[in-house]
Amino acid sequence: MDSDPSTDESESTDRNGLSRRQYLATQSMLVAGAAVGAGSGTASAETSDPIQSTVTVDTDDASEMDVPDTLFGRLNEHYGDATIYPGVYSLHVMNPTFWRVPDSWFDAGNIDTFYEVERDADLPYPWERIAGDGVTVSHRTDGERVAGGETPHGSVGYPRISLDGAGTTGGLKQRIVLPDQRTLGYDLGVSVRGSVDSVTVALTTLEGDVLAESSLGVSEEWTRHEPTLELEERSGDQYVGGAVANVETPYGQYTLTFTAEGDGHFDIDFVELAADDAVNGKFNPYTVELLEEQNGTWLKWPGGNVTSQYNWRDGIGPLEERTPRFNHAWQGMQPNFFGTAEYLELCEVADLVPEITVGWWDNPPKWAAERQILPEDAADWVAYANGSTDTEMGALRAEHGHEEPWNVEHWGVGNEVWGSWQWGHTPDPSMYAVGNDSAVAGDQTPEGKSDKDERAGLNDDERVGFDEYSKAMREVDDSITVIASGWDPAEAEHNDNPWNETLLEELDPEILDGLNIHRYQWGLSDASAVEDWKTENNADDWDYNEVLVMAATQLGEQLAGLGDLAEEKGYEDFYVNLSELGIFPTVASGAPYPGPGTMPGAAYVAGALNAAIRENDTVRWLSQTWVPTKSWVPVKTNDYPPDPNPLRPDGSVTGLYSAVFEGKAEWHSVGVTASGASRDLPNTGPRINPMEDVPYVDAAAMQDRRGKDLAVFLTNRNLRTKGEVTVELGKRYAGSAVEIVTLEPSASERPLPHDIATSWEEPSNYTVGHVVREVSADGTLSLTLGPASIARLFVNNDKGRADVVGDNGVWPGLDGEEAIPIEDDSDPGRRRGHEEGESSRRGNPTR
Repeated sequence: MDSDPSTDESESTDRNGLSRRQYLATQSMLVAGAAVGAGSGTASAETSDPIQSTVTVDTDDASEMDVPDTLFGRLNEHYGDATIYPGVYSLHVMNPTFWRVPDSWFDAGNIDTFYEVERDADLPYPWERIAGDGVTVSHRTDGERVAGGETPHGSVGYPRISLDGAGTTGGLKQRIVLPDQRTLGYDLGVSVRGSVDSVTVALTTLEGDVLAESSLGVSEEWTRHEPTLELEERSGDQYVGGAVANVETPYGQYTLTFTAEGDGHFDIDFVELAADDAVNGKFNPYTVELLEEQNGTWLKWPGGNVTSQYNWRDGIGPLEERTPRFNHAWQGMQPNFFGTAEYLELCEVADLVPEITVGWWDNPPKWAAERQILPEDAADWVAYANGSTDTEMGALRAEHGHEEPWNVEHWGVGNEVWGSWQWGHTPDPSMYAVGNDSAVAGDQTPEGKSDKDERAGLNDDERVGFDEYSKAMREVDDSITVIASGWDPAEAEHNDNPWNETLLEELDPEILDGLNIHRYQWGLSDASAVEDWKTENNADDWDYNEVLVMAATQLGEQLAGLGDLAEEKGYEDFYVNLSELGIFPTVASGAPYPGPGTMPGAAYVAGALNAAIRENDTVRWLSQTWVPTKSWVPVKTNDYPPDPNPLRPDGSVTGLYSAVFEGKAEWHSVGVTASGASRDLPNTGPRINPMEDVPYVDAAAMQDRRGKDLAVFLTNRNLRTKGEVTVELGKRYAGSAVEIVTLEPSASERPLPHDIATSWEEPSNYTVGHVVREVSADGTLSLTLGPASIARLFVNNDKGRADVVGDNGVWPGLDGEEAIPIEDDSDPGRRRGHEEGESSRRGNPTR
């Protein structure tokens, strides 16, 4: 994800002059304003007469290549702490290995917590002391493995609590949130030693009322204790927080405490706290469920910006032997409990295809030497994942408990390496592609750089190119695919940088399978620029938002052009992986915000998916930012990330589209044209070029290989008013039953349709419609789409009855029950068949 990461001492600034954190903080305030209806420049946003549009489907114009289900992936990146822990991996304490991070990293407020926690003079953040008279607390680093050791970024250690006599009680605590609406049981793991008789561990309310506790025996040697803490009842205190709005979550507030009484001392280390219903004892069951319900097909990891600083060796082997690292891209303390094995286990549990991205930071400075990854490191990672136990890395994997190889097929090298916010970046595409003559590659080392440790001090002009990484990785396993870090064609053109052209020219199909492209719709640089744009274009905030949402149309054409260029350069099987997709634009002060939690944001995602379906010869993979986490609890912060409410409509769009791929049908894109109401797109930032007469209604269509079933996807990107749409399906579908699922904004007045989700129990800013109708005798179907609405049409012409997908892709909320009836407006003679078909398909979406 494009960003400017904060450095050790100060924040970098992006090319628009705003730090990433300032940038997102500004957006947060804007969204908060939109959420309560504050707005400016909205006079012309009144609802007007419906727009008229026609969508024509040409089933004779079908693509030769199938439309792949890999258009429905997700990015799994370590944003701060809560995204992975507990969003994906069930760990409900922060800093479980008592890593003391340098004070300078706290001065800038770089680590977010659920509560405001003052830095303790002795305890690692965010642990707090329970101490009165006669109690002393110290941080020690004299142990082995997790228990102690100095790192370039602080000291990994353990706390010692000393008590000086009878009646003295002391210990430490951490305030946490737990998914108590789902389970009251929590599995604790903790290592203890000392001279006191026992240590009491407890889960209490914030006021100190004990709800669960266990007594741990203490000896002079480290002893591992693994009790289950069963809450007597919920705390009764729900957590309220959020980055862009204060939202009441379904999670309870608690305090985890470790205390002892009397005389002596105790040491504590390596804390684990997992919900007792975690999948495989590791994974957040809500997240696994949502990945399955949205029919996700693949998962990208470790990022994102984290890729550039991630060394895979930090995340392998026993948890207690893994070294924690500071997240320099997004801040937060990563214990590395979620590493290669855990990621691949999650992919297996949730039935996802893995794609691993190797960092391109071959020349880190000495302070980051442990983050370096060279071609041989990348090759070792491939060997660790795919090699037989006869190899060194395969044997290491087996030693770690994984005898069988994972056989990971899809790999990438580098993330946004053209961006100044990226560790190890370069603006020179040739440097990234092939490095230079003085670069270190494999066994070749320049004079004075004889071993890997010394390579950590390489200069900026001594780089190893993508070609060396790809060759080294393929030498280990020649069945893998390796893609390079491309640049959004629109932005590369805006910056007058022939990035993609250079990569295709200097590399070749033997080592390059495709390009990894990211499209984030940031809009203009700041609120002032938006105001200037409105004046120049005689426009208002609704115009600006419409342009942002409708620019997805250009995306498909730009990526198709990239495919054509690759073909000219001799790449026969080249593909684009649109591996990060999101809309997070700057808007004017107080204006409505079309972010991913709104229906305009959902319409943007629908437009991008339509573009990918239309251009399926080139766009074969697509991943939306981020993983659809159900219980990534919003943190109390004013900057990032946006509220990860699981009922975000952009996630439902993904499920709406992907549901039709759950069956055995092989889909092929067919011709589709849209006409009628349209608008011009003026020049709007580096990723939106001027474009005339862009239809408000955007569409894509695909037919199964038999030439029978037809799926049509529509979105109305007019944000002011509804659209009356005539869909011309052709005479062959006349009289056929058609299932129509719609997602529409639930708001009936301004801000329409920009409301954000305010509930975790049910969709609060959109509604779902599900109806079965019949195609007219002339092969047309008419329907009405509200502003920023999306529809899926599923047509079948050989069943003699209404055939339905059976899955509208919408998660029903935390109660797990969906009560959206399917209205049947088809011919009465067909209804019996529909009812039989529906009952037989529940839980088995398509044929």
